[in-house]
Amino acid sequence: MTRSICTATSALFLAAAAAAQPPTLPVPWANKFFLPDIAKHPTQPAPPVIAHDFGTVPHGTLCAHKFTVTNIYDVPMQVIHWNRSCGCLEAYPPQRVLQPNEQAEFVVTMDTSKFSGPNAQTMQVTFGPQYVSTAILRLQANSRSDVQLSPGRVHFGTVAQGVKPAPQTVTVEYSGRQKDWRVTGMVPPAGPIEAAVVPASPPGAWLGRKYQVTVSLKPTAPPGPVAEVLTLKTNDPSAPVIQVNVTGLVQAPLTVSADKINFGKVRVGAAARFQVLVRSANNQVFTVQPVPEDADGVSLDTLQAAGPVRVVTVRFQPTHPGPVRKELKLETSLNGGSTATILVEGEGEGEAESGM
Repeated sequence: MTRSICTATSALFLAAAAAAQPPTLPVPWANKFFLPDIAKHPTQPAPPVIAHDFGTVPHGTLCAHKFTVTNIYDVPMQVIHWNRSCGCLEAYPPQRVLQPNEQAEFVVTMDTSKFSGPNAQTMQVTFGPQYVSTAILRLQANSRSDVQLSPGRVHFGTVAQGVKPAPQTVTVEYSGRQKDWRVTGMVPPAGPIEAAVVPASPPGAWLGRKYQVTVSLKPTAPPGPVAEVLTLKTNDPSAPVIQVNVTGLVQAPLTVSADKINFGKVRVGAAARFQVLVRSANNQVFTVQPVPEDADGVSLDTLQAAGPVRVVTVRFQPTHPGPVRKELKLETSLNGGSTATILVEGEGEGEAESGM
């Protein structure tokens, strides 16, 4: 009898303990957006959290990481909200709507000047609006107080394509106990940057305590965001490398509000139109040359008046059934003959009229 009471009591205790456990939350399906190989393997399960470790970095470093976000679903998706657990985090989500199978960059930064030692924080990113899910990002870094980076990154701001801006510099300073600490070299930078590092210690200081890193942006840099990492080598066995983030934006002479237009199915002989804004860098005044209709029925109409922003109308009037895929080249009066390209897709539907 006693054993039965104990067994019953034990069962009640275990049931109560199980009921007291917090329920397991479902894994957000929006986490899939951040997986690097999700386009090739869309059925893989989403992890509970998307984690990125910036590692051990000098105090003051502005760490940056660029996620590739992929919309693997059959409806348009976009970032509609995000929040953070710490003021050291910032997010730069894509501003456009992602159509099915489209990709975009989602940049996250962590400012290590706002903390010392190891730090892990979370960011929640909500996607919608038709179906809503909130991805969970976990970002961490170890802000090393004995090495300081000032400023925390190299930032070129917005630069016109083809222009070489003034070089930018950062200072690396060591204040630890290793008297022979020094920067021993640099990994040759990749991408559109060049760099040099030289000692900058004041007279009487320990040899190699302070270094100055000078970074230049090549005039051949392609248009788009600059997000490079410069790696310095040190003789410190506990932290053999120092990474410096290099950021900026190379602005093309022309930008278009839509570089891809899909008209879908249009009946042969009917016309579909789509308006595109064409904008010049630095508010330069220009005109856009019209493009006469070709054999597939694709043309471009524009007002001949000049201005820093032009509205052009892309027209698709199919002359025969079947798919059409064409690159439309916009020629302008800007110096150097700056051009832009719009990819036009559509499909002629039905039969052409015989004229009888």
